[in-house]
Amino acid sequence: MAENILVVEVYPDSDEVNLDAILEEIKKKLPEYAELITHKIEPFVYGVNKLVLRIKVPEKEGLADEIENILSEIEGISAEVVRMGRL
Repeated sequence: MAENILVVEVYPDSDEVNLDAILEEIKKKLPEYAELITHKIEPFVYGVNKLVLRIKVPEKEGLADEIENILSEIEGISAEVVRMGRL
């Protein structure tokens, strides 16, 4: 089965959100079929940083929305799949 890479941007609700703790929570919440490939912290707005994740998932309809919904349930952040490509 083919695989896709999702690029997900994770935006904190405030500058007080600990992105390292959020990253650990994301790792725990990702389903077994999803593999976190890389992550980095990038500047966002007004001194606030965001997480940019690359997540490998099987090529199956609806998984991007499912990952986005799972991550958005984490308190203190919002998450958005900004790109998806075949691996």
